[in-house]
Amino acid sequence: MRNLSDETREILLQAGWNPNNKVDLTETVKFLEAMGYQVFNPVIEALSLFGGVEYKFKHPDGSLETFHFSPEEAVGDYYEKEDFEEFEARVKEPLVVVGEAYRGNLIMFISKSGKVFGKNGYSLFKFGDNILEALDTLCLFRKPEEIE
Repeated sequence: MRNLSDETREILLQAGWNPNNKVDLTETVKFLEAMGYQVFNPVIEALSLFGGVEYKFKHPDGSLETFHFSPEEAVGDYYEKEDFEEFEARVKEPLVVVGEAYRGNLIMFISKSGKVFGKNGYSLFKFGDNILEALDTLCLFRKPEEIE
């Protein structure tokens, strides 16, 4: 897996990320498993490295952009795992909800293979083949790939 870009790393650090901290995921894993998810290694790796922080940073137009990796906050008691099954069918692998992006307007997922996706309504987007590519897509305002 390649490294974060320098620009993305700086945005994450300014938003409060500490690369030396590892987030305790005991309660998060229990929450996801209670929802019926199988929690894959790419999910554990991403949440332990980047969870626990709401990332806030400026968009080039001056507005505030945010994302977080907190499954509990993303789904609360509103969504069920079944609500996302159509997206699993579209990407042909299991997904686990991991957080939100675009000021809470997009729910983020990590697949069994480690790819990162986001959904808004019925639209599905691929943010990267791994969490580091996805963070570059989010922080550097790259256009994610729409999945039909």
